[in-house]
Amino acid sequence: MTECVREATGFIGYPTYESEGLDLYYLYKHFVASAVQYLRKMEWQWAASVLGALLWEPKVSIQAGTTINKGRVDKFQVYGMNPEVIEDKEKTPTLAFHGKNGSQGMFLPLGKYFQEHDMGPLFTLNLSEGELTERDLSAINAKIDEIQKLYGRKVKINFIGYSLGAELALYAALQKDSWRIEEGGRCFLNPVTRWREEVGKIIRIGSMTLQTEWKMLSDEMKESIYEIRGMDDIHMPEPSYAINQYQVDGVGHVGLVSSSLVFDQLKIILC
Repeated sequence: MTECVREATGFIGYPTYESEGLDLYYLYKHFVASAVQYLRKMEWQWAASVLGALLWEPKVSIQAGTTINKGRVDKFQVYGMNPEVIEDKEKTPTLAFHGKNGSQGMFLPLGKYFQEHDMGPLFTLNLSEGELTERDLSAINAKIDEIQKLYGRKVKINFIGYSLGAELALYAALQKDSWRIEEGGRCFLNPVTRWREEVGKIIRIGSMTLQTEWKMLSDEMKESIYEIRGMDDIHMPEPSYAINQYQVDGVGHVGLVSSSLVFDQLKIILC
């Protein structure tokens, strides 16, 4: 019998801060976090996401909007991403899933980092807007088949997921008969013992594995999950249950996909 383990993406709390005396910066952040929490409770998800990002991380959010627009194309090959020929087939490929209402353009800074540090081929794709859907699984399966054909053999693929893409990365790595999605993004999961054979490491950025999800996974599966959390994340502030977890100071939710501190952690995990 399956158990509903994840509802549609929503805000479940906000970071706490320690401050002595009157601290205007602390008061501002507490006000923004409280306002976002209220909007989430009223189910005004779009307003909460946009206003929270702009008020919490204005500069990074504006930059993110530009990169998202650049990624809304079929062929996205900036910084060598999504190559049509694999020059070094000894390097493990990585497939990245963007966040809610985003695009593969969110990974422009990461693509540049991969290229500069020779971290192997990085693949991306555009997913549906909104919550998780079965359509996304079809697109991911097609991308996995494309990568396997480029290598000419069965090759392990590392998954990187950001925000909603981090949720999708975990489920896309599972055997299909172990879980299902209902309309609205509700996920149901059976206890499982192994990932699908094409999957290597699963790196989740800005969205933590829930306790109800964690208990469904075998010990071997838990070892291959890595989670990176921004300590200034207003949208996904929950703690991680992962064995392999990294925390990055001073980085908010939007900034996770452009932070060199996050990329340095990725390099440690992947290389």
